[in-house]
Amino acid sequence: MIHKKTIYLFSTLLYVLAFARNSYALNGSYKTYFSESKTPYEDSYAGELTSTFRPKYTWSPNENYTFYAAYALSVDWQKRSPLLLAGPKAKQGYRVLDLDQELYSSDKDNQKSSRVLLNQNLDRFYVSYSKNAFNLNVGRAPIAFGSSKIINPTDVLTPISYQTLDKEERVGIDTIRVNYSLGALSLLDIGYVLGHKLDFSESAVFTRLKTNVWATDVSIMLMDFQENLMTGVDFSRSIGNASAWLESAYVVPKFFNQDEKNNFKSYLRTTIGFDYKLTESIYSYIEYHYNGAGASDPKRYMFLQSQPAYQEGGVYLQGAHYVAPGMTYELSSLWKLTGQFLLNLSDHSIFNNLALEYNVAQDAFIDLGAYVPAGKKSQYIQRSEFGSYPTSIYTSLRFYF
Repeated sequence: MIHKKTIYLFSTLLYVLAFARNSYALNGSYKTYFSESKTPYEDSYAGELTSTFRPKYTWSPNENYTFYAAYALSVDWQKRSPLLLAGPKAKQGYRVLDLDQELYSSDKDNQKSSRVLLNQNLDRFYVSYSKNAFNLNVGRAPIAFGSSKIINPTDVLTPISYQTLDKEERVGIDTIRVNYSLGALSLLDIGYVLGHKLDFSESAVFTRLKTNVWATDVSIMLMDFQENLMTGVDFSRSIGNASAWLESAYVVPKFFNQDEKNNFKSYLRTTIGFDYKLTESIYSYIEYHYNGAGASDPKRYMFLQSQPAYQEGGVYLQGAHYVAPGMTYELSSLWKLTGQFLLNLSDHSIFNNLALEYNVAQDAFIDLGAYVPAGKKSQYIQRSEFGSYPTSIYTSLRFYF
């Protein structure tokens, strides 16, 4: 059965294409990810095979207006619940209306050990207007904040977790966003992110000032997201042949909800990082992250998931202190090896990631990787954060056009 919303979508796209003439561009990607995962307490593996076709369309009828659209169609085979995320998922609270994500399921009641899904995602659909120092975006567009590489405290609208495989594209959310240039290195950024069915309690409003002081990029932000108040700062600069950054966010949960504002504790999240290119082929970096929403005692981890920080604030780590070093080694012009790990300093558990990339042809890549956790584990009592995480291997094939 073809859904009416899908018919309306493609009718609109065909109409735009018909009048675009020579001012448009059509490109995109096709990606296939396969993963096998196993927790310490299970004998069998959970598997997932996801193939996604994502065309992107850009139309510029004149020098001021540009229209962007992207639509993803995915076939997903799952053996039990997948333990790795093939790509970031959209928060339904930041989309006014949406297409039905699931077009087909071989097991709607989720009673079988495996199933096949056909999913869709209208990921981009917005108009951009630019003139002189002014820029306006209206529609479904990506929004990302912060200069940190692993964990971004200020990126609460569309965060990407550490174990997400495809980190290339942020999910689109419905927004009205204005940028106004205040000078060569200064920018005023104001946006309203529309909540589901225009519900203000599920929306977000932000104001961000970006400037440069003493050769340092400085960003100051104030945001109301789903009735939570966030103040954020972001500093980044070059230091010789290296660069450093500090990103921090202080959140007062339910500040704009008089009935709930006193029920939750405020929290601070901060990331400090440094990177350096050791040689022409070796790039290294390290981050320290403080998670004020987390806990130092693993016995308290199980009580965190119901808090606004985890439900609405993009927090997924359970501990308080982390170190995340990483390194990328270009073995040749076609081969690239990346290794990184996330260390919980409170319970001493660790989450390792190793990935190998091969540029098999122009605009075609093959990836092979693994996520390997280590830490204290117990089937009935959580003794560490990563000790109970699954061990996972994955491979992918990516084409771009």
